[in-house]
Amino acid sequence: MNYSSRQNGDTLSVSFQGEFGFSDNTQVEEVIEEMSKNNCSHYSIDLSGLETIDSAGLGMLLLINDAAVDCGKSLELCKPAGQVQKMLEISKFSEIVSIKL
Repeated sequence: MNYSSRQNGDTLSVSFQGEFGFSDNTQVEEVIEEMSKNNCSHYSIDLSGLETIDSAGLGMLLLINDAAVDCGKSLELCKPAGQVQKMLEISKFSEIVSIKL
């Protein structure tokens, strides 16, 4: 998985691309560190560039959400599609994190 980030006003937007799974732990740690150092009140993760996600990737999204909550920030997942959207639906992820289609 590759990612890029940009700040837009009070929102830090992060875009994920490629395949998201266990081997992406280092990138997730970088995202969490960037979020913790940022003074934005809202985080947005664009999932439209993700082709696939596995259970480890779902777990890492929960870690990102936990880090946001610990900082008193809100997190929104945006534009999941295909297999990624199906995995989020099957796991009932919307009960934990806001998802914008």
